[in-house]
Amino acid sequence: MSNVVVSRNEIADLFNEMMLQMDVLEETMSNSLKIEREEMEEVMKHQIKRLHVTLDEVEKVMGEQRLLKIHSPKPIDFRQSAYSV
Repeated sequence: MSNVVVSRNEIADLFNEMMLQMDVLEETMSNSLKIEREEMEEVMKHQIKRLHVTLDEVEKVMGEQRLLKIHSPKPIDFRQSAYSV
């Protein structure tokens, strides 16, 4: 085992370098999370738009079905005779 003498300045420099690296890592992680959040928001916005389009289509079809029921002739009961008695 060797006796290595390390000065106080060397320790302070190493500590400062380590703190700087931690700051860089923290900033990198923060930016990464921000980008990921923005991407997820875009995906969600796209899905919401698709949902609105789907709902609009469903409303359109339901409206058309309602109009068909209103304008369609009354159903004929085939069990009745064609001639009234």
